[in-house]
Amino acid sequence: MTPRRILVRLPNWLGDGVMAVPALRALRRRFPAAEICLLGRRLFEELLADSELHQRFLPLAGGPGKAAADLRGVRDLAPDFALILPHSFRSAVAPWRARVPVRIGYAREGRARLLTHALSPHHQGSAIAPVPMQYQYLELAAVLGAEGTPEDGGLGIGEAALAGADAWLSERGIGPGDAPLALNPGASFGPSKVYPPELLAEAAVRARRAGLGPLIVLCGPGEESLAREVAERIGPPVASAADAPPPLGVLKGILARSRALITTDAGPRHLATALGVPTVVLMGPTDPRFTAARLERTAILRRDVPCGPCHRKVCPLDHRCLREITPAEVVGALSDLLAVR
Repeated sequence: MTPRRILVRLPNWLGDGVMAVPALRALRRRFPAAEICLLGRRLFEELLADSELHQRFLPLAGGPGKAAADLRGVRDLAPDFALILPHSFRSAVAPWRARVPVRIGYAREGRARLLTHALSPHHQGSAIAPVPMQYQYLELAAVLGAEGTPEDGGLGIGEAALAGADAWLSERGIGPGDAPLALNPGASFGPSKVYPPELLAEAAVRARRAGLGPLIVLCGPGEESLAREVAERIGPPVASAADAPPPLGVLKGILARSRALITTDAGPRHLATALGVPTVVLMGPTDPRFTAARLERTAILRRDVPCGPCHRKVCPLDHRCLREITPAEVVGALSDLLAVR
């Protein structure tokens, strides 16, 4: 069957959305004449602008009646295929109730009956195996004969995003000839992913002394106080996003202009990878094997501790998985990455 229209239900987390790009690109190659429609959070419309991977975007509804609104959107779209990337039960309900003829996803959370093609999750004994998300999404796309690799995960970035980034940086004293070292201290997952601010600030000061500046501390909405604390600990000169977190399109441009990124295991990490920016990742409570793809320009710093990887949002102990990573290690890993750039 040659589809007229394909619906892709995107993941919810920013990083997972970036890791879905290889699967979207594989679909675009396999079905060049089909209309690819994305259903997801509004931020993904800005994320995927300029990537030429879809023709239509349906934002997920919010508030009371959101399930009914999502169902109406899918019914009006009338897709032939639905690729359901998240593992949740709810994400499969609208395509099922809309009677999309082909519904593909993993058989997780009791939703196999909602799918026409329910793939068995990868297991390691009785537990879910930590397979990188890029490969999981590509496996779903392969059901439709769409083949690809994680190396297909580059993001497009347009002139408007770059111009917006240049203006945003200029307002903070970073000129067009500068290549800032970006720091991302936050993580929307929870505080368990946050590297101690005093250690990140020390690493930044060491990097600045080594001539790897200028420095800029990034943040998303709700992370302003953390960015402000890190910037204050670093001391001037340092630019900060605490006064105005950049919109996602501008953030793409800022990262594209950056020399490198030091970050938690959060969305900006995956944005940087998709843009080819050298990245040092401070990996705490999450299993690195879920994101172990496209690591050529990435250094993962972590500790094998008895309590990890715990995947808890809040550490109930002493946060040793991150506290044991020293600022000297961070700057050493950064210097090594830049030496082979």
